[in-house]
Amino acid sequence: MHVLIVDDHAFVCVGLKATLSEEFDDIQVTTTDHGDTALTILAKESIDLAIVDLFMPGGAGGFNFIEMLCESYPKLPLIVLSASENPTHIRKCLDFGAAGFVTKSAPKDALFEAIAKALSGERYVPDSLIESMPEVARVIDEVDSGADIDIISALVTDRQMDILLRITQGRSNKQIARELDLSENTVKVHVSAMLRALGLSNRTQAGILGQKLGLAEPSDTNKYP
Repeated sequence: MHVLIVDDHAFVCVGLKATLSEEFDDIQVTTTDHGDTALTILAKESIDLAIVDLFMPGGAGGFNFIEMLCESYPKLPLIVLSASENPTHIRKCLDFGAAGFVTKSAPKDALFEAIAKALSGERYVPDSLIESMPEVARVIDEVDSGADIDIISALVTDRQMDILLRITQGRSNKQIARELDLSENTVKVHVSAMLRALGLSNRTQAGILGQKLGLAEPSDTNKYP
């Protein structure tokens, strides 16, 4: 497994590399402190997983960089690592298509869980985000109480179920439109209608629901452009 770490703090890169090397066998870790260098590495190397700091200085960091990576490399599992625990920041990155969001204050087991989920095609959502979203807690309770995929599929159209599957896999609206041969605006309309039908507020909640229902499928790695 080849992992790319992108963080402007050298001690974070060194610490993460050592932690991953101790946990995983046959792992290769490449580190860089700048987004532009990360893009060069992605263009030349076969990367299985990227762990990217959210707020790096300059124009090669932040939400725009995360969005660009998710759009440019939709098959690449990307975990955002950040000191921020702001639920808005977490939801925004997950909505872009990140496979997970791990706070730098979280224990290393949280990172290992996020990596395992990302590599298996699932998404890692911090418990703190779920706890801050009452709608998600309600939906999860309903699923755990017996609501299954047949009940959910009765509430939405087949096309919306196709879209829910892809949201669960971390696809953005642009990626979904490309895969289903639809316009991006049509996808947005379907997403809005699906959220209303399921009583949800945003895509992150839909992704959590899809994951609870077992909709996530393993993604093919190393097949990104």
